[in-house]
Amino acid sequence: MFKRHWLKGIALALILSNVGAAQGAPERIAFGATALSSVHYTYSAAATKAINEKVGDKLEVTVMATGGAVDNLQRIRRGQINFGLGTYATIYQAYKGIGKFEGQANPKLRGLWVHSPAMQAWVVRKDSGIKNLQDLQGKPFTPGQRGSATEQLVIQMLEALDIKPQLTRMSLSDAVDALKNGRTLGYAKAGGTASLDGTTLEVLATTPLNNLSFTPEQVEQIRTKLPFISFQTLKDGQIEGFPAFTTPVQVVGEFTTSDGMTEEQVMALLEGIVDNPDPQVAAFPSFGKLDVMQDSVDLISIPLHAGAVKFYRSRGIEVPERLVPPEIK
Repeated sequence: MFKRHWLKGIALALILSNVGAAQGAPERIAFGATALSSVHYTYSAAATKAINEKVGDKLEVTVMATGGAVDNLQRIRRGQINFGLGTYATIYQAYKGIGKFEGQANPKLRGLWVHSPAMQAWVVRKDSGIKNLQDLQGKPFTPGQRGSATEQLVIQMLEALDIKPQLTRMSLSDAVDALKNGRTLGYAKAGGTASLDGTTLEVLATTPLNNLSFTPEQVEQIRTKLPFISFQTLKDGQIEGFPAFTTPVQVVGEFTTSDGMTEEQVMALLEGIVDNPDPQVAAFPSFGKLDVMQDSVDLISIPLHAGAVKFYRSRGIEVPERLVPPEIK
């Protein structure tokens, strides 16, 4: 009898011990990134390292290679990942159920942070006579590399402004050659954080260029029809050789669903991102140019996760009402 009670006691102690260990173990979180060859996968792996280093007692994040934004949206809906990477144009359209997501709205999507606001430069040959966007009417212009997100967004913006250039749709290498020899008078190309892309810098070495600027009225006109598009204004000389201008931003950032992660998990996640920037900057240098908290609040176009709202507010960031999700209003 005594032996039987003794064995039961040992078994109960072991069960309670295992329960305690499980309760103290970090929570496992799956992060859907993009293709292994992408620079954004490199960033995602570095962000995972930053989080695990800083808050490894709370979270154990594993990064996964995926097909990118649309694949991540599907995986989140199926519960296969907790959060994922995507462009905010894609995320917003999925949130609203518009564009390629017509009839498939996911209003539970929530924003976390941004890591790569890519300035979208609209450049034209200096000798083209094109001084503003309206001057593109009827002129040969390449809206971005054929099949790219840039091309899709530029065409949508031109339609919103009712400006109809002679669109010359081609690969990036063909567009560069065409710009140099005058077969196209300009193109749009996403660069880095407040910087021109390397291809455009190479063109500038031999072909003088102007950068077209969006007026406040044009920004408002586009935002009315395409509210997922963000803009930034750069100061005189911020891009060497160019005066101040306003231009679109293609935002790449992270997102989840309202119930894909708890508030505590999201707050820990953002603690790792904000308080451990070194691995992220080492892998993705333009991350160092970001004010990650303020830029996230300025550029995210869907409601934040409740945990993100609490985190940003705890760090002194003002969160606009449009980013506060209904679950905490």
